[in-house]
Amino acid sequence: MKKLDKLIIKAFIGPFTATFFITLFVLIMQFFWLWIDDFVGKGLDAGTILTFIWYQSAALIPLALPLSVLLSSLMTFGNLGESFELVAIKSAGISLLRFMRPLFIVASGIALGAFLFSNYVIPVANLKSRTLLADIVLAKPAFAIKEGVFFDGIDKFAIKIGKKEANDSIIRDVIVYQDAGNRMQDNFLIAKDGVMKPSEDKRFLDVVFKNGWQYQERGNRADSSTEYIRLGFKEYKMQMDISSFKFTKSDDSANVNNERMYNMRQLDVAIDSMTRFNNNVEENFQKNMLAGLSVLNYRDSVTKTKVPDSILNFKKNIAQYMNPQKDSVKMAKDSVNKARAKKDSIRLAAKNKTLQKKRSRATAKKPKFMIDSVLAKTATKDTTSKTASDTALAKVDSSKKDTVSVAAIPVKKAKKDPNSFDALIPDSARQQIKDRALSNLEGIKSSMEMNENNISEQQKTLQKYKIEWHKKIALAMACLVLFVIGAPLGSIIRKGGLGTPMIFAIIFFMVFYFVSTRGEKLAKEMEVSAFSGLWLSTFVLVPVGVFLTYKAMHDSNLFNKEFYTRLKRRFLKRIKKKA
Repeated sequence: MKKLDKLIIKAFIGPFTATFFITLFVLIMQFFWLWIDDFVGKGLDAGTILTFIWYQSAALIPLALPLSVLLSSLMTFGNLGESFELVAIKSAGISLLRFMRPLFIVASGIALGAFLFSNYVIPVANLKSRTLLADIVLAKPAFAIKEGVFFDGIDKFAIKIGKKEANDSIIRDVIVYQDAGNRMQDNFLIAKDGVMKPSEDKRFLDVVFKNGWQYQERGNRADSSTEYIRLGFKEYKMQMDISSFKFTKSDDSANVNNERMYNMRQLDVAIDSMTRFNNNVEENFQKNMLAGLSVLNYRDSVTKTKVPDSILNFKKNIAQYMNPQKDSVKMAKDSVNKARAKKDSIRLAAKNKTLQKKRSRATAKKPKFMIDSVLAKTATKDTTSKTASDTALAKVDSSKKDTVSVAAIPVKKAKKDPNSFDALIPDSARQQIKDRALSNLEGIKSSMEMNENNISEQQKTLQKYKIEWHKKIALAMACLVLFVIGAPLGSIIRKGGLGTPMIFAIIFFMVFYFVSTRGEKLAKEMEVSAFSGLWLSTFVLVPVGVFLTYKAMHDSNLFNKEFYTRLKRRFLKRIKKKA
């Protein structure tokens, strides 16, 4: 078995090495394609570009490893299946899982190496590449003055060139505005010709203007004693400072406080400290919110009944406090229903009183033998009229269900309680107290909104650190997951080379990349947890790998063209027989 293990490992190492470097090259070119505009015209030397490529390639290795493992496993088992070596191994009684075992161990070693690399090397590479990229992007072009357009990239100067010669040193129809302590439009120069070239140390731009005029206005514009100067010249020399255009490397400490620059131990410490900080912020927020309502400190002495704890529960009542409109609508509906019930009870009491009066009159005037018949007729008549009135009232209520207002219902004015809060305050001070209470409530609400936004931002920052912690493990495990897909898939399709395996590898890698990217985006938006978002691609692809392994162990014809051709023939024969 050792010979077979060596055979399969040797067959795997070659395609893995080739596909790894090809994949890494494609990812680097994709990165440069996105940032090519920020690299052109910056006067960068070859050493700076090679250094950036070195750091960026190290940062892209964890993403290149899963694709290279998938493609190389597909090619290895596809070549063995195409040359019937896999059939010979199975006929010798060796199962597919036993034949996959050495490559599974190799893939596990690659996954472990990817984890260690992303934990210890990637943070440093991200720090160096991010700092260098920021310096390149912020660097100004060495010299890029276009024809017919004012260029204000040079400090205290604005230059417009009508035409440039092929060597870019001879210029025609030049206009230069210069800021010499006063307004720029008060000091400008016009020349027909000129020659410009940078100095040897690249710090200054030496320009020699020929055949032109210089216009300058000195003094305060509001004063009539201003001086106007016009100076003609045959040759005029000017020196412009372009030292800020030179590319300079900044310190790495500017980007050190970023979750991508930490290893797992540092991420654990940061997550723990940020969790404690967020908990303290929430607790202080609740205490400060209740401290603004100073009347609650004396609730036992002011109120006769104890204030329930549900009123002081911030988390339970935050939604109602932030949106009090719903509560006001609910209170208005409750008052309307109470007024209707009270009106119905008054109407029913009046009808019962009328009925009793009729019964007493009938008893007094009629003989005894006619009392029972009169009472029965009266009760029948009253029941009929009550039914008709209730039906009409229901129709009116149903037609005006949504238009009845609280003000339209007459309610008796309640008597004031001499022990109430309003009775203790004079009429002249009530409006002032109400305005002060409303202003306090508005201040508390604005403070709540500000603190809520602060807590939300802190939670998002904490979520980013958790995402980076899970990403280091998820990308390493992706090597094993994609190997479990690639090995059985190669044994099923039985095609080697870069044709068919490349197509299937791209399809499954796109599924992996899009699902993982979508899960990470959901986690950043706080829609799902960091664990669910970063491991979503693993949850999706592991069942696919198990299914393909089961099909490969049972010699499935899942991707066999002849199998589907035979099924098509059988299906057409059955249709013809039925016809």
